[in-house]
Amino acid sequence: MAKCELCELARTTTWYAEYDEPFRFAILDCDSCDVPMAVLGEHRQAPTEGERPILQRALAEIADQKFPDGWFFDDHMRQIPDHYHLHARPYPAWLPKNLRPK
Repeated sequence: MAKCELCELARTTTWYAEYDEPFRFAILDCDSCDVPMAVLGEHRQAPTEGERPILQRALAEIADQKFPDGWFFDDHMRQIPDHYHLHARPYPAWLPKNLRPK
């Protein structure tokens, strides 16, 4: 396997939290797009159905504080497609508030 940046998890950006239970993962700022993301602690393409809501809840706590005007989950893995990570992105400024999901 080629070198995986997410497996290494170098501390080059802001880290918000690290978890070992109920499974290993971390919440940190993405070094490419500077938004918070949840990263699985092991190299695989997807979380289990039980892990997904735990990742979302932990990331939502950070995103709610960082983006008070609203945000959304984005798990389209562009640059590292084989190690699951979930971004919390702010709604773009051009999107009218009445069109944002509640």
